[in-house]
Amino acid sequence: MLQADVEAMRWKDFQEWFRTAWKPGEHVAMVGPTGMGKTTLACGILPLRKYVLAFDPKSGDSTLASLRRYGFERCSSWPPPRDVRKRIADGQPARLIVGPVVEKKEHLPKQKQVFEAALDGAFDEGGWTCYVDELQLMADRRMLGMTTSIERILIAARDRGVSMVTSFQRPANVPRAASDQSTWLAVWATRDVDVVNRLAEMVGRPKAEIRGAVGGLEKYSLLLFSRVPTDPIRVVRPPKT
Repeated sequence: MLQADVEAMRWKDFQEWFRTAWKPGEHVAMVGPTGMGKTTLACGILPLRKYVLAFDPKSGDSTLASLRRYGFERCSSWPPPRDVRKRIADGQPARLIVGPVVEKKEHLPKQKQVFEAALDGAFDEGGWTCYVDELQLMADRRMLGMTTSIERILIAARDRGVSMVTSFQRPANVPRAASDQSTWLAVWATRDVDVVNRLAEMVGRPKAEIRGAVGGLEKYSLLLFSRVPTDPIRVVRPPKT
């Protein structure tokens, strides 16, 4: 990889740049092992958007609880409550954690119903950013089996200004559109050969080059790829804690 192809960015500089670089209708895919920083990135970019739906397939997962510090509130049904609608009508932000807290297996159909209604609502209304943590849980037919609804957003919602932010560990575990339709790909260090090979295919770079770039990352740092061929690969360092 040529030195000119790489641009290092500090966390705050990245956030300021991404605020304008990330256009409505552009999707973001975050790929990496558990505990490497996908949630940190989500918490860093979702508050950049005014209207956000953060789907909670784990139901009450502590990972999404960290979004509350940025004004996210739980919405257990769809359409959202009247006060949320009023805020939207008044031009105020609406950032919601979508889904009921599931305590029993028999509550799963209700969770899926709310998710599908919210995705349909986001598509019909336009302008929303939808975040799906652990995409494989929503897509897997043994779990919620929502591949069709998710692919509709990924493939057809771009013209409606709807962006999808997805998080997953391996591209092989989720719908192909999650990576193919994303404008931005964030990747963390991994030894998974399948992930490296798929990433090389997605960004049109030699496998050896991608393997070296990913393998050379510091812990919690990420590589950000753009679909624009002339854009550099950006190395984003994690925020200081």
